[in-house]
Amino acid sequence: MIKKITKNDNNLGDPILEPIEKIKEKLDYFRSYFNKIQDLDDNEFERLKTEISTFFTLKIGSDTDEPPKRLVRISSNNRILKAQNKELSYLTDISQLLAPPIKYCNFGRCNIPNQQVLYCATSEAGAYWETEPQKGEVITISHYELKPNTKVRTFIVKDKLSEDREPITALHVVYYLLEEFFEEIYSLPVSRDRPRDYLFSGQITSDQLFYPVVSDENFEAILYPSVQRKKHGWNFAIRNELILEKYYLIGVETRFILEEYQDLDYKSEKVTSDQIIGSFGTEAFDFINGKILYDEEKVNSLFPLLRKMQVGGGKQVRFKHEGLPENIVFNLTPKQLNPRSSKQNLVNKKIGRNERVNVVYQDGKRIDNIKYKKILEDLKIGKCKIAKY
Repeated sequence: MIKKITKNDNNLGDPILEPIEKIKEKLDYFRSYFNKIQDLDDNEFERLKTEISTFFTLKIGSDTDEPPKRLVRISSNNRILKAQNKELSYLTDISQLLAPPIKYCNFGRCNIPNQQVLYCATSEAGAYWETEPQKGEVITISHYELKPNTKVRTFIVKDKLSEDREPITALHVVYYLLEEFFEEIYSLPVSRDRPRDYLFSGQITSDQLFYPVVSDENFEAILYPSVQRKKHGWNFAIRNELILEKYYLIGVETRFILEEYQDLDYKSEKVTSDQIIGSFGTEAFDFINGKILYDEEKVNSLFPLLRKMQVGGGKQVRFKHEGLPENIVFNLTPKQLNPRSSKQNLVNKKIGRNERVNVVYQDGKRIDNIKYKKILEDLKIGKCKIAKY
């Protein structure tokens, strides 16, 4: 079978296509691996991984510099704090809201292992559908707002096939073949216990987000339709080190999951789980030290109370009355702080040559605790960025 879609030695100039029937044969060969990749041995897996990265010299979708203005992310307090050997509580570090430490990054819809990609939804309902929080779980919802006049180079995966599919040239035929394949891989249901089955979309996206050659044309994020909501909503995957450069963190809220709704319409903007009657949040952050700021006296008394209400013996019943909120949100923003301080840019303090920093390279490689002087030249030419957390 052919190795690439095109015969070109590089991606410059007009594409010289391989025969259509050969391209279709290869795509069908790839389809034969759908939901079977987890069962491959390591040698077979690495061979397929290389085949995928080599073959797709053309990628189908659109692009934009204007990403969603608002993003929502759900973090599981239970999983995060357990991994950190801490008791269940509210989250205190901004890093806990972001992608996991690189050693915990496995295959995802838009990444391969050891690459930090932050997954968000464009609505609160979408975030619930994607994460499916369970009864007894404590979650933290974080909200992000695009900074003014900020561009994010974004690749958009189509949510439906082109309506006018009359091929005029060979390139049109290949476009439609690839359009179908991309629609399939970005909509492929994958079990959480079979992460390698994400290989097709994960590898193709990785090749776009972490392209090793620095360029202003490189993609920084992927916008793709929600599998859980049958493409009714959108998800946004952005390189982790870029989120606080491109977006303001404007607020977080801690919620206590009580029940899961049954047979909820995926088109509904209602969340898939029901939080307990009370929740709390804050709009203040210390970006220099990476901290989420609360009124400490109140938060330390309110968290155990709401947790006890969540898992205690008494069944919670909502009081529903027209015109009144079903959930009481306690604003625990410290009074002495200006909530809008969350909208301040991260301070770029002068870094000493021998000061140690964390950096992320264009290809996704992360280096922690390295002397600033050792990466200074790479930083100047854009090969890497300082990782804030």
